[in-house]
Amino acid sequence: MDNSEIDELPLLPWMASRIPKRKALVTFVSDGMACPPEVETAMKDKPSRWYPEPGGHRVLILYEGGTYDSTTFRLEPEAWDHEDCNVCGRGITAMTLCHVTARGPYVALCKGCYRRYVLSKIGYWLFKLFGKKIK
Repeated sequence: MDNSEIDELPLLPWMASRIPKRKALVTFVSDGMACPPEVETAMKDKPSRWYPEPGGHRVLILYEGGTYDSTTFRLEPEAWDHEDCNVCGRGITAMTLCHVTARGPYVALCKGCYRRYVLSKIGYWLFKLFGKKIK
């Protein structure tokens, strides 16, 4: 996120959340190989994570339903086990209290970033929007 996006975080609708572990499509891409077309297609518009392993990378793609190539992927029920804070990048372990946007573009914040960039700025934004200091 850039600074202008961070500055507007207090204007977004927030809710507390505990993000569950989720299903992921899992495959392996060998070192020195181009990303296979099946993997590229599956990653389109979906979050993915690449974990280095000897000889290549274990690739996880968030699975939200639909068909997939079972010769390329296996479905692991709880492989997607964390989210990343959109500001600081720290992992938010599944079932840890965090804050996410209630609607609009999905943004997830760890507790520290929510306090720092949302809660601490609400008074400023109320003043900017309504032109008077809130006691």
